[in-house]
Amino acid sequence: MTKPQSWTIATLLAILTMSVSTHAQEGVGSVWDGVFTEEQATRGEIAYEQECATCHLADLLGDGIAPALAGAAFDFRWSDLSIGDMFVAIRATMPQGAPASLSPQGYVDIVSYLLMKNDFPTGDMELPASDEVLSSIMIKSEQP
Repeated sequence: MTKPQSWTIATLLAILTMSVSTHAQEGVGSVWDGVFTEEQATRGEIAYEQECATCHLADLLGDGIAPALAGAAFDFRWSDLSIGDMFVAIRATMPQGAPASLSPQGYVDIVSYLLMKNDFPTGDMELPASDEVLSSIMIKSEQP
């Protein structure tokens, strides 16, 4: 191998290593990675109907006072934040009059339902009720 070739290969390997290393350090996934299951979203739908639909309505469009949880309103509120941000906000404020009254799993199931209703793909693994994991998954309105 000549010197120019070895330099080129070494340079490409260094660039590739830096790129992989940077991505690994970020540890960031997105809602487009299929981070919840259909079964989990179905459980979330049941919890949503019991705990949320009175104000946010069955179609997630809100009642004028309670905000819409689907479509442009969802994108505006949550895009470029993490699922962890959403989880914390919902747990701290909902249901109105009884914040933090659901189990962590109940809140995660509702988040999964909201993601499904906003057309994010399902996957093979359930979204866990782990602050570390939830904070590492970004909500992006556009598929990367």
